[in-house]
Amino acid sequence: MQPEQTGNSSVADGAAAPTAADALPMIRLCIIATIGKSIQVLYAGRLEYFAANGFDVTVVCASSELDDAIRARGVRLFTVPFTRAITPLQDLRALFRLYRLLRREQFDLVEVSTPKAALLGSVAGRLARSRPMVHVLHGLAYQGKRGLLGWFLRASTRIPCTLSDVTISVSQSARDEACRDGIADPARICVLAAGSANGVDLVRFAPQRRASGAELRHKHDISPDGLVIGFVGRMTRDKGIDELAGAFRALSAEYPKARLLLVGDYEHRDRPADSTVEFLSTNPSVRHVGWQTDAVSFMAAMDVLVLPTYREGFPTVLLEAAALGIPIVTTDATGACDAVLNGVTGLTVRVGDSEGLREAVARLLRDPALRETMGRAGRHWVSEHFSQQQVWQLQLEEYRRLARQL
Repeated sequence: MQPEQTGNSSVADGAAAPTAADALPMIRLCIIATIGKSIQVLYAGRLEYFAANGFDVTVVCASSELDDAIRARGVRLFTVPFTRAITPLQDLRALFRLYRLLRREQFDLVEVSTPKAALLGSVAGRLARSRPMVHVLHGLAYQGKRGLLGWFLRASTRIPCTLSDVTISVSQSARDEACRDGIADPARICVLAAGSANGVDLVRFAPQRRASGAELRHKHDISPDGLVIGFVGRMTRDKGIDELAGAFRALSAEYPKARLLLVGDYEHRDRPADSTVEFLSTNPSVRHVGWQTDAVSFMAAMDVLVLPTYREGFPTVLLEAAALGIPIVTTDATGACDAVLNGVTGLTVRVGDSEGLREAVARLLRDPALRETMGRAGRHWVSEHFSQQQVWQLQLEEYRRLARQL
């Protein structure tokens, strides 16, 4: 899933009460990400939390229709011509703009995040002598890619790890893989506590919200006693959509009341097989609602959430489902394996194993008590380790430490 914007309402709950830390000098932090949507999603609530706790925050990203919304969050915004694709001339222009900005502003701390911004931002930061510089590793884009593209993605992941003073990986498995692959120096890459990019809003994703699922079921012609298997995210090959379709084809024969609820859109790149798209668009037991700004009500209608992904950084949607009390089924892929306690909060299967996926989902569909037990365990686990306030406080303390020591 693409995580959702939580808005500013969480700031009042998350902001720390005045302490001795308020007397510390203001830390001028620059956060560089490729697109505005990443700022609104990956940094939902965190910008405000940092601003309320001694940081003067500047955001750098590509210009978009979200510019005013980002500025409304109380931060400065500079735009540069980032693109997500490989565009050499435009990338050089973006690099030059970044260099001039960092050289002029001389921030106390620079964070580079998301692949293109991390690559160009780390190069510009090193040229401008920005110290300290933090790279947030959200995943390993080169995994599963071969040839020239694989080489380029591997190199573009290694460069920010090399040029930054510290790399913070959002998951332990991504850190371990990066070290094994020679992408990062083990001494300069860490995970803060249990990981996660931005934590989970425990109020928004509370089990009580599942009561709203009945209305959504009725709206989409799903019977109250139907069994809803849910998916939330980009509908691409590397999210395991082909395997999910294959598993559901078998499950729907075994469980006639089962429904597959898909929240997300197809993408031009990495589109699933034509046969998969046709099956999902024509099967009467499938409900494809597209991308939703607020997916909570759709998740509330699910009995099981499935993410048969090939690779992740740390999939927030699995934590959000667990916080709602929904058991999950995912793969043992990098990143995904960190977001589930196998046999406790959900079940894991091998990457690409459609039959294993079917068996795992079937096990949960036929055992309501197991779903309930795993749902309760998931809520407890997320509450203990992944609340947004806990994640933000760890990030805050680490950034204060870096600003003082480097």
